[in-house]
Amino acid sequence: MRRLSQELLISAEASANLVVLRTPPGAAQFLASAIDQAELHDILGTIAGDDTLMLISREPAGGQALADHLLRLAQNGH
Repeated sequence: MRRLSQELLISAEASANLVVLRTPPGAAQFLASAIDQAELHDILGTIAGDDTLMLISREPAGGQALADHLLRLAQNGH
């Protein structure tokens, strides 16, 4: 998932327990599938379109922490 985040994640924005991720056109479902397969406990589920994904955090206010984590993965792999 780290490599895909580095290649495909353009931006991540959060609101409450939701995170909206932007990818290049056609890549959202691919990244969503990788996130689903990673079985991260903090993520309740994903919904993907063409270039946008929505992640749902298990925690009511967990969206920002989740967005920050994914952006760190995309920027430096940690």
